[in-house]
Amino acid sequence: MILRQLPDLPPRPETPRNAAFRREFYSRWGKENSIVSGKSRHAEYARFRQTLSIKAIFNGSEHYYLDRRRLRVTDETYLILNEGREYASVLEAPQEATSFCLFFRPGMANEVVSSARMDVTQALDAGPNPERRPVEFAEHLRRHDRIVFPVLRYIRHHVQLGLDDAGWYDEQFEYLLARMLRAERAVSRLPDRVDCISSAKRRELVRRLCWSTDYMHSNLHKELSLTDIARAAHLSNYHYLRLFRQVYQMTPMTYLRLQRTQRALALLTSTSLGVQEIADQVGFSRLSMWRNVKRMIGEGPLRMRQRQAEEEMRTGSSAK
Repeated sequence: MILRQLPDLPPRPETPRNAAFRREFYSRWGKENSIVSGKSRHAEYARFRQTLSIKAIFNGSEHYYLDRRRLRVTDETYLILNEGREYASVLEAPQEATSFCLFFRPGMANEVVSSARMDVTQALDAGPNPERRPVEFAEHLRRHDRIVFPVLRYIRHHVQLGLDDAGWYDEQFEYLLARMLRAERAVSRLPDRVDCISSAKRRELVRRLCWSTDYMHSNLHKELSLTDIARAAHLSNYHYLRLFRQVYQMTPMTYLRLQRTQRALALLTSTSLGVQEIADQVGFSRLSMWRNVKRMIGEGPLRMRQRQAEEEMRTGSSAK
């Protein structure tokens, strides 16, 4: 099922106009692979138990509420939520943003992880219905990467083109799940850099450090201290700083500055917001943003926009 606009669901009331859509939607939702790709400045969905899903957004940000956590997905991040997870979401953007979400049919991840662990001989013996193995992804914000995000972007491109071939999309869902599992293995290996810790403690360390990076990604606009961030990981400042440096090879404040700079660059590229507005949104002063953008790309925000406009004019002229 492909929806090229955001579904008309609660908390909006049912009307004669949307009643037929809702009946059709709920007859298929949660039973098959589904894609939702829609533009809006505001959308809100109440808590609901969903299948395994992956969330992205383009030209904006969207908040997801699960347990006591608020995770803010932006143009630089994506989020995986496990099968059976209950959550709510709110999209609030100054201009139209595209919410792009993929929902996997129930049990599909278990099938893929079971098959991926077999060699050809085992696959021939198991047939089309191998024993399903449980799988759970770490639920945290992940930066766009070279493993998962290219497949996600490729699927979105074909949704935008209007392709409606269910078989083709089922293939892409299989490819995407395999990439997600590969990325998950990379995340689970992060604590290998920490000595003298059991496997159970390694998993707990990943979980807590991810809580802290989620906190940073979701609160870029705020003034954050080391104490604030360490508290999100439920660790003392001393142990948090030491463990973060061992795992990520940089300090928490360096990581935070990097995320703020990359978010500023995305807003400079994709919006018409003023430089001061962007600085406010990413938690920089105007001067700090200028310095960090220049350090990263070799030129300041205004010069970057000027060059971008000149390139667009040249491209437009050559197209004519």
